[in-house]
Amino acid sequence: MKIYNKRSFGGAVLCLFLALCCGAALIVTGFQMKWLTGMVVALAMGGVELWWALSRQAQLPRVDERDEAVSRKSAWMAFRVVVTGCWGASMAALAVYAVIRTPAALVVLVTLAAVVIAAFLALLGANLYYEKRM
Repeated sequence: MKIYNKRSFGGAVLCLFLALCCGAALIVTGFQMKWLTGMVVALAMGGVELWWALSRQAQLPRVDERDEAVSRKSAWMAFRVVVTGCWGASMAALAVYAVIRTPAALVVLVTLAAVVIAAFLALLGANLYYEKRM
């Protein structure tokens, strides 16, 4: 049984949908080079993604328990590194804002704090989802 990479199919469908949207905008607004260029680029990307999704190299291999454990542990470590980095950078932006009072530091602080909060909510949602379904 062949297991194909769903991400490649999703990327191909998205690119082809964007090409369709660019084509519709080209028809509605009249000929504009930006819509034609966008449509050609999206069609090319969608074609390449579809070709890759159907190729032998994109078939997902069967994994054993060790591979799943390594993948889970590395994903958790990557999540922790990104969240800790965002939190540290937001605290650095807070210190810069406290000293210099530049509005750009406040924007960085709020953005990075929002990323940390969004990551926490995503983790909480995934945890609740899998607790009910496993």
